[in-house]
Amino acid sequence: MLGPDGRPSRFDGAAWISSDGRYWWNGAAWQPIRRPRLHFPFALLGIILVLLVGAWFVVTRVLPPARSTAVVLGVSNARIDNSSQVELDYVRADTCADLTFELVFYDKAGHPLGTYVTDHHYGVTGGAEHHYVFFTVDSIPAGAVRFDAVANCQG
Repeated sequence: MLGPDGRPSRFDGAAWISSDGRYWWNGAAWQPIRRPRLHFPFALLGIILVLLVGAWFVVTRVLPPARSTAVVLGVSNARIDNSSQVELDYVRADTCADLTFELVFYDKAGHPLGTYVTDHHYGVTGGAEHHYVFFTVDSIPAGAVRFDAVANCQG
């Protein structure tokens, strides 16, 4: 049997195939062989994407963050935000039910410019870091570049 290219065709066990492998005989006519094209595996890409998002979620949201074992006692990260707001972090070894802060402001040369005593009383758990933001009624002295915070525990 001759194929559409004029050469002898071969039988592959299911159908006659042309010698160039581009056509097959369906019993009435030569039909082109449709080769499977390479299709992008969108489902595989979707599965990989879901797994990556799931792993990111587990690492960032579910697993507890690594905590540093060293706790710095006292005031840290003290900064002046604007003319009426300061913030700081505070850790103490023992629990205090009635804590106030006394803030002393200094200029570039280290001269004290004024003192502000917080009017709110805070409860502090020992060994835990607490973040405080203070809003002053009066403006912070204009030349203030830093401050010291002294914690006073009354109970």
